[in-house]
Amino acid sequence: MPDPATPAPFLDDLLARMTLREKIGQLNYPHAEGLPTTGAAEGADTETLIRQGDLCGTSAGRGAADRRRLQRLAVEEGPNGIPLFFARDCLQRYATGAPIPLAQSCSWDPGLVARIAAMTAREARADGVTLNWAPMLDISHDARWGRIAEGHGELPWLCARLAEAVVRGYQGEDGDLARPDRVMATLKHFAGYGLAAAGRDYATVEASPATLMRIMEPFRAGIAAGAGAVMVAFSALNDVPATANAVLLRDVLRRRFGFTGIVVTDFTAIDPELVNHGIAADVREAAYLAFKAGVTIDLVSGAFLRHLAPLVTEGQAAPDARPLGPVTEAEITARCRLVLEAKARLGLFDDPWLGLDEDRRARMIRAPEHVALAREAAAKSLVLLKNAGVLPLARGGRLALIGPLADDRVDLQGTWAIDVDPSNSVTLLEGMRRVGHPTRILHARGCNLVDDPNLAARLNMHNCQMPSVILDPRPADILLAEARAVAHEADAIVLCLGEAKEHAGESSTRLDIGLPGAQAGLVEAMAAVAQESGKPLILVVMAGRPLALTREAAVADALIWTGHPGAEGGNAIADVLFGDAAPYGRLSLALPRHVGQLPLCTEELPTGRPHEGIGVDVPGDTEVDASGRRVFRKFTTACILEGPHSPLFPAGFGLTYTSFAHGPLRASARTLQGADAVLEVAAPVTNTGARWGTEVVQLYLRDPVARISRPVRELRGFRRLTLAPGETAEAVFRITVDDLSYDHGPALEAMVRGWDPGEFLVMVGPNAGELQSLTVRWDA
Repeated sequence: MPDPATPAPFLDDLLARMTLREKIGQLNYPHAEGLPTTGAAEGADTETLIRQGDLCGTSAGRGAADRRRLQRLAVEEGPNGIPLFFARDCLQRYATGAPIPLAQSCSWDPGLVARIAAMTAREARADGVTLNWAPMLDISHDARWGRIAEGHGELPWLCARLAEAVVRGYQGEDGDLARPDRVMATLKHFAGYGLAAAGRDYATVEASPATLMRIMEPFRAGIAAGAGAVMVAFSALNDVPATANAVLLRDVLRRRFGFTGIVVTDFTAIDPELVNHGIAADVREAAYLAFKAGVTIDLVSGAFLRHLAPLVTEGQAAPDARPLGPVTEAEITARCRLVLEAKARLGLFDDPWLGLDEDRRARMIRAPEHVALAREAAAKSLVLLKNAGVLPLARGGRLALIGPLADDRVDLQGTWAIDVDPSNSVTLLEGMRRVGHPTRILHARGCNLVDDPNLAARLNMHNCQMPSVILDPRPADILLAEARAVAHEADAIVLCLGEAKEHAGESSTRLDIGLPGAQAGLVEAMAAVAQESGKPLILVVMAGRPLALTREAAVADALIWTGHPGAEGGNAIADVLFGDAAPYGRLSLALPRHVGQLPLCTEELPTGRPHEGIGVDVPGDTEVDASGRRVFRKFTTACILEGPHSPLFPAGFGLTYTSFAHGPLRASARTLQGADAVLEVAAPVTNTGARWGTEVVQLYLRDPVARISRPVRELRGFRRLTLAPGETAEAVFRITVDDLSYDHGPALEAMVRGWDPGEFLVMVGPNAGELQSLTVRWDA
């Protein structure tokens, strides 16, 4: 069998023996019978397809034993004995439920994210998975979009570093995939998918070439890290569906980014979706357009399997069809080679059952060290947004834990937790009773997560193992009265509120981003109890997206956003609430005040009339002059009549259980010359509190005069400083011309990268809204 590093002679021989039909079979990845779907697709007869050689891989099979059986069928009964891929959506977790990717990104810790990805790879490969449909690298500025839960936030530089970390975690630092603890990464969805109009999943994307290049930085980084596969976006990008966008897939992905792996469509993206987009008259033409654009593998639709061979033999002479250009067997052979090279890289020709070991599976799935890592990650991913001195909680006495998510073990997992057994989850109620002992925890539901039975049914649609949203049949006033009674009996009130796991994820756009159902009313009622009795009110929000929490933040004494924290979420949140772990996370995207602010972009472009200089303010304390007319002030933040434009909490924001003072910036030079020069900027930080703590010092840059309008700030680095009380340390940043460079040009295929000599603004601080700045001049 071949050495996976040098498979060419072996593959040449294999390709010479394969028929045209068998080569096309390696470009087909069908849907498996019995699997849930978010699109229109029928399950395939997997075993028949395997015997015919009509597929490259499958999602059929559940667990190592079943996948071993299917692999044996492929190598013993399939043409030429070509082994299968087994693919799965393991969004940075497999059986051990780690936090959703959006929450993980709030750790601002690439090392932690890489460890979670490596854990995922160990568990998935032990169960037979070789190709992972992850990570999702789409950047979004619209919290209505459900798939924001699957990504790493809104800041391209941070997302790029996390993309590198995930690829290294899945594929290993050395990129050797022929090991039983590695899976191939699939970067998705290329490209622009997260900018869907109004946050509506699958909707059209319109974006300038420069904007696209900025948000594609995570893909560029993931490709440089060695990712083996890329999945194409569902959506149309600037009027051309990504699945048939040759500029995107050839000029950018292959030529500019240097990608050499396999390009996979998303689910049914050729048939029926290219036809639905209106660029193909029928499925035959859709298959032709996708193939010619550069797609390697047709996921689920079967269009390549049905139409590529006739396109080769019939070409333009196909009867009763629009004439199309030629498809040659040589082109199909080249695409097939890409698939076979990926399988060789995974070591499947050497050992088709690599990793498929029941003993190994028993050791890997939910190994104790994996469970411990999930707990660590959940604690480090949550973000403390407000604390009026009430956290950490003292042990002893009585705490009221109220809310529909307080004793919920299913929704902890978040979206795409398809291989996580919810029965292994630790709820917040269980975690607080365990971690907070001897504190007495009093519990009440307070309200349902949602009130509409139809919505509840929709939210349970993908919860195959147990329902997520179970409506309490008691009247709302009874539930609320029970919560009031528990709150009056306790010394402090903890509310656990937020979204169901399926409020976010694919095909889960929300019109509003407030707390669903009656939860806002529960907050109001508990705030009244807290105010009357002088008890602290702590709000813990679990959600798959940033929510608009303006009213809730105003009445709570402490506010924590956790994302969906995973199976160890209850223990991890309790660790932080009781001070066994310090808050560590920082927002990877801004939290809006209101849905009307969306899309909300931290790295927005400047306008001709900046927010700080226009408009008329409508403050609550407007003065009245002598003639009785109201006197308005000029806006200091924005021109939205009902409130400020600024986010409720900016990107990068997060508190800990101590305080920090940032000293003045110090630059190694204020004038630099040449593209090889290096600027060092140092920012002193002092822990001014009484506890150890970690500060995340962030570097943002701005190019105020350039060939095109450039963002008002762009993240270009961060340093994490862990300091004892009274300790001071410096965060030091090295800035080069690469940090000042950007892509520009008249069209996506004509972009060039460069920088503009002149003045630059260097900004450093604890978040995107609190920055010190200095100006440097950098000449060519």
